[in-house]
This record gives sequence, C-alpha cells and structure tokens, in this order.
Amino acid sequence: MNHKRHVPYVEQMQQTECGLCCAVMILRYYKSRDQISGIREKLEAGRDGLKLSYIAGYLKKRGMDTRIYQASIDALDKMPLPAIIFWNHEHFVVLEKVSKNNSYIVDPAFGRRKVDNETMKNSYSGVIMVIQPTDEFVPTKEKSDNWGILIANIKKSRSTMLKIIIMSILAYALQMSVPIMIQKIIDSEKMSNYGYAAVGIAILLGITNFIRGRKMIILEIDSDLYLSKKVFSKILRLPYKFFEGRTPGDILFRINSVKTIRDLLAEQLVQTVMQAGILVFITGYMMIKSTMITAAAITIFVITGIFIFSMKSLIAEVNQDEMMKSTILQTVQVETVYSMFAIKTSGMEDDIWSVWKKAYEDSLTAYQRRSRVANIYTSVLQFVQNIAPLALLGLGIYSAVNGKMTMGESMAIYALAGSFFSTGIALYDFWNDFVTASTYMERLHDIIDSEEEHNPQNPMVHKLSGNIDIEHVSFSYTRNSEKVLEDIDIHIKKGEKVAIVGASGSGKSTLTKLIIGLYEPNDGDILYDGVSIKCLNKNDLRKQIGVVPQDMTLFNQSIYENIRMSQEEVGIEEVKEAAGIAQIREEIESMPMKYYTMVSDMGMNLSGGQRQRIALARAIIHRRELIVLDEATSALDYENERKISDYLADTDCTRIVIAHRLSTIIDADKIIVLDNGRIKEVGKHEELMNLGGIYAKLYRANKKSA
Repeated sequence: MNHKRHVPYVEQMQQTECGLCCAVMILRYYKSRDQISGIREKLEAGRDGLKLSYIAGYLKKRGMDTRIYQASIDALDKMPLPAIIFWNHEHFVVLEKVSKNNSYIVDPAFGRRKVDNETMKNSYSGVIMVIQPTDEFVPTKEKSDNWGILIANIKKSRSTMLKIIIMSILAYALQMSVPIMIQKIIDSEKMSNYGYAAVGIAILLGITNFIRGRKMIILEIDSDLYLSKKVFSKILRLPYKFFEGRTPGDILFRINSVKTIRDLLAEQLVQTVMQAGILVFITGYMMIKSTMITAAAITIFVITGIFIFSMKSLIAEVNQDEMMKSTILQTVQVETVYSMFAIKTSGMEDDIWSVWKKAYEDSLTAYQRRSRVANIYTSVLQFVQNIAPLALLGLGIYSAVNGKMTMGESMAIYALAGSFFSTGIALYDFWNDFVTASTYMERLHDIIDSEEEHNPQNPMVHKLSGNIDIEHVSFSYTRNSEKVLEDIDIHIKKGEKVAIVGASGSGKSTLTKLIIGLYEPNDGDILYDGVSIKCLNKNDLRKQIGVVPQDMTLFNQSIYENIRMSQEEVGIEEVKEAAGIAQIREEIESMPMKYYTMVSDMGMNLSGGQRQRIALARAIIHRRELIVLDEATSALDYENERKISDYLADTDCTRIVIAHRLSTIIDADKIIVLDNGRIKEVGKHEELMNLGGIYAKLYRANKKSA
C-alpha cells in the first residue's frame, strides 16, 4: 500500500543512528514535529546502534501500532507503507513506495533514493517493521530552533546592521532615482541640469556602496567570530562519547559549514530585507503610472515564483546528496592520511585507491547532478530577467503611442522593470539559499544541541593524593544496551601499582575511561580520596591525572611544547629532566633542533617508542599523583621500561596499568583480572599463578608468544 506524500528526510548525525532517524522520519510523516535531539534522549543509539525491537517499543509508547515481520521481497508491495526495513544486514532505511520496476527508500545516510529491483533484491535483508498510528497517537508540536544562534548574533550586531540598513536604503534610493532621471531627461528639453544631477548621483552612490561594503566586512568578521567560537568551544565541552560515534571528516565538515551560514547572514540577509522594500516601492511606482503594466509584471513574477517553489524540493535533495557525498569523500581522505602507516605496511594502496575512487566519483556525480539542476534553474531565471523587462517596455511603448503615458515614463518603467525582476528573483534565490543553509544549520546543531559533559554546579576543589575507591560500578553504553562492566569493586591505596588484565573485549579500556571521567557509571560510584567523582569538575580532575595511552597522539608543535603542554611556568631545564627520566633525552638532543624539533601532525615523524616516552615525560613533568598507563611501555625495550618503572615507584604516585605484556606487571601490588566485564580474580602475581585460573593461562600464553 503506497501513499502519495513524501517521507520527510532526516539525516543521521552519527553512523549508529540510522534506526533513530528512521523513527523520526515516520513520526514526521504522520505530522508529528519531533526533533531528533529530543528523541535521542529517550532512544539513545550509543556506540553499537539500536535493535529494531527497541525502536518498536518507543513507537508503541507514542501510540503507534508496530509489527515486525520476516517478509520476502515480493510481499513488500502488500505492506502498509512507509515502513522501516533492514538493509544490507547492517542498516535501517524507510521504504516509502514500491512500484513494478523500482522501490523508493529514504536512507538516513544518503537521502531519498530510487533503487531497481536487482538492488532491492541484493540489499533488502528480509525484515520489515510496519508502523501505523492508532487513536492514541498524538503528534507533538515541538518547534525547531535551528536559527536561534543566528538570531542571537543579529541582536549582538544590531548596531552594525543598522548602519548597513541605512547605507542600503540610501544606495537603493539613489539607484531608484536613475530611471526617474532617465524619464526627466527624455521628456525635458533642458538636459544639462539633469546631466549634472546624474553625475552627482553616481558619485554619491559610489561613496555609499563603499561605506556599506566596509560595514559588511565588519559584520562578516563578527558573524564568523561569533559562530566559530560558539561551535568550537562547544566541541571542547562535549563528552568523549560524542566523538566515538562520529568520524573526524564528518565533524570537520560541520565546522567548515560555519562559512556557508556566515555568508547567508552577512551577505544576503540584510540585502534581502532591503530588496523586499525596494520591490514594494517599484510596484507602487508602476501602479501609479500603469495598472496594466503592473498587473503584467506581478503575473510574470508569480509564475516565476511557482516555478522556483516547484524546484525547491529537488534543489534541497541534490544539495543534500552533494553534501553527504562530500562528507564521505572528506572522511575517506582524512582517514587515509592518518592511517598511512597501516596502509603502507599492509600493502593496501590499491584497495584504498578503489575506496577513494568510488567516493570521489560519487561526489563528482552528486556535484554534476546538482550543477545540472542549478543550470536549469538559473537559465530559466535569466531568461525571465532578460525577457520580462522587454515585454513591459513593449507595453509601455504601446501606452505611450496611445497617449496614456510619456515616452520617458515608458523608458523609466523599462529601467525599473529590470530592478523589479532582478530584485524579485534575488528574493526567491534567498529562499533557496535559506533551504540549503537550513541543512547545514541542522548538521551544525548536532554539535550545538548536544548535551555537554556533566559537571556539578558547585564542584569541589580537591587536590588528589592517590587513593581511589571504585564501588560496585556498572556501565553500559546506552540505557538499552547490555552492561559491558558489572559490579566492579576495587580499592586502590596511594602509591600502589595496580594492573588490570584480561582478554580483548573484557572491559579494560572502558574501566580506565570510567576512572578518568570520560564515561559516567550507570550504577555505583568512583571516589578520589573519599570524594565522589560526581562532586568534582572533570577538567580539573584530569589535569591531576597523567594518562599515557598505547598509541599517543602528539600535537603539531615542538617537542618542548608537547612535553610542557602550554604550562608557562615550566622551563627548559625541567623539560630536560623529565625527558631524561623518560629515557628520551639523548635521542632528543641528538636531533638538529633538539627540543625545538617540530613534531609533524599526529607525531608521524617520530617512532612509536619516542611518542610514548614523550608522553611519559609529559606525565612526569607535572608530578601527577595518579598515572594511568594503557600499555604505555609496549614500544620500549626492557632496560628503558625498567628505569621508568623504578622512577615511578620512587615517586610514590599511584599507577594503574593496563597490560597486555604481562611481564611488565609481575611487581604489581594488585592484579585485577577482568572477564566479560566482571572481576574474576584479584591478587599478586604469585597468588594468581598458584590459583591456576584465568591469569595463569593468560601469563603462560603471553610468555610463549614473547
């Protein structure tokens, strides 16, 4: 069963939100104005996505009748549509319509698509969820506030905008006086006076446009500064899980969309308001001179408007498609540059070339399609802009011949008609630009509307001493997903070396992220010196914890700056001392620029061991009371590793070590063995070896592979 209405497209903001977006599309199809940010709070996709049963449960609560079927492709045209279907065994899309040769889907990742029967046969994964509203379904009236950030900027820059408006009024008034001057020159026998006036108007118009241009530049800079600060500061305040579900290329694309929105505000919004006023003025002038010509002008204007609005959905669709394909291409390119070591060492150049080539060709095809639509649109408008004034000139000459107006007035109307249609089309263009910018704005609001990292309103100022109590902590990535850690209970005293071991996927890295506040526990609590993490500011907490991950990312700065991390009070001698302790001093000082050697993007001009030791020097220089080492010495030789371990033991700082190479934790005060998110064994090396359990098996296997 097919419906004539289109399903509104909702773009997925992260790769695991396809099911969530499909649910929003269905709700909007049935006239409910739900915002994805509101539903995300109740139906969180998390790291691994949503099960269809969770989506069905939410829609049932909203008053929908939902039924999940395993159905053959031949049965789809008999199902009530739109419906949600499983796609390529990994994705959800909305099935909008089924015809004899094609099916129409709305894909949260790519937009509206027409797919042939062969593609449908290969991609449809045999599961469909039929959704229909019941009498209990109540559409929400929630309004989108996507443009609130721009309205705030307009209020902030109202003084500059007022000056631009005044200059624009003056400029348009001068422009409008030109056709009237033409009328006077043609109808008058004394042309010299009007000639001087025309020169004066031209000079004044040039000065006015210059001043307005200066003010426009100020507005552009203010707008860019406001939007960029707003977005980038928000990115820094977002929780870590926000970045786990989105690719760097996608986030960069959204940040770069600030320019498009800035241009809309600074270059077009003010002019559009003024153009609307000019349109009214020209219409009034023509009405005074000739109702017949005015009626003809308005008729052409309305017909042009109908054409423009008929193109609106197609323009939005091709713009959206190009944006998505450009995002995918940028993601491929960013990931390729950052993964060059893996690509080279795996001999994957040809494979990556094929992936890039497809992404590039898709992007080029989307650009070509958008350009063709734009070409049709622009050509029609240019035709109207060129022909319509001539048509009105013909009517004006006809009226002049019949004595209804002077020849000068007919020429003035011809000149004004050019402004009338160019201004009117500019207004229509602004509407289409607004539609395009709305798409960018929605993507930008994925950042702006996301919930910031939780911090208490009045956080305690607490200097860590190194005692940590993890009390019955459980954690899952979303409210709907299974627990990845359950009932974790660990007590760590100041100065202890505690190792966390377990097979891959046992929850080691998740536990460390909980300890440093990147995740929040679902149950239980984490205490630092008896103070709950809920009472502490996360940023202040992390400044007191040294974290050295397995693959450390360095900044595109000097080694000196990478070690001291913008701490102005830290001098070169302290950096040298920390580098010596981290066993990297000799290598740094053998480099031509020594500590001022520039580190390339992501530290790719240094070896893995060098990056790790620079990260260790960074942790050492700030005298942290707690250091978390996530296989942080995996790239070091035994001698360097021993020296660093001895130094950290002498400082009496608390060390939490995530170890894959178990020979590094034999001296640990406590070894925690995780298995499937639960603590299975706790003890020292000798105790656990005597126990003969999971740790003993891991150690023997580790020793054999060493």
